[in-house]
Amino acid sequence: MLELENLSYYYQSQKDRLVLDGVSYRFDKGNLYAVLGASGCGKTTLLSLMAGLDVPVSGRILVDGEALGRNGLNRHRRENVSLIFQNYNLIDYLTPVENVKLGGKADARALLAQMGIDEAQQRRNVLQLSGGQQQRVAIARALAGRTPILLADEPTGNLDEDTAEEITAVFRELAHRWEKCVVVVTHSRELAEQADVVLRLRGGKLREEKRKEESGVWTEAVPGSGAGDSAE
Repeated sequence: MLELENLSYYYQSQKDRLVLDGVSYRFDKGNLYAVLGASGCGKTTLLSLMAGLDVPVSGRILVDGEALGRNGLNRHRRENVSLIFQNYNLIDYLTPVENVKLGGKADARALLAQMGIDEAQQRRNVLQLSGGQQQRVAIARALAGRTPILLADEPTGNLDEDTAEEITAVFRELAHRWEKCVVVVTHSRELAEQADVVLRLRGGKLREEKRKEESGVWTEAVPGSGAGDSAE
């Protein structure tokens, strides 16, 4: 689905420090991935590169075997990926339906209903909704584009524990029932425990910490092996 191939990146103000150092990994549809790491380690930068909002210093990003440079970043953002943010990024003077319609041509009301937003809530201004409801609207907007890949940046960061659990369950459903490739950058260990694969970004390297098998049993990654290991 989405593959990182020897990806490296540094900030222009810190060229002597690689934020990403030869990262290689393949993300597949039907899985929920949780990317953990300390603040400032480059998790959001990684997500921006995957979304085509920035370009790596070296290496490639491929979708279904096609390099992004070949297809074009605009096309990638339009056809392959949708983003979900911690602060929802909704247009605050619009209704949920109007916000979702900005995301694509899918049936906005049907998507909102699937996300648990009823007809009365759909007619309200989004600021009249709770934080969890606003995040559901943001997810519906992402789904409106009918893209196979969903990238979420700290989507439960502003939510209380119970609401965060509900949103995590939505992401699991999107991966398992909707067959989406869902990649979530998070500090939440609770969300990570519900993911199919847990990755950690540290020192510029992205490594797979553990993977949940179909039986529900976690398999710990063996150091030095696996698709998530970047070449040292």
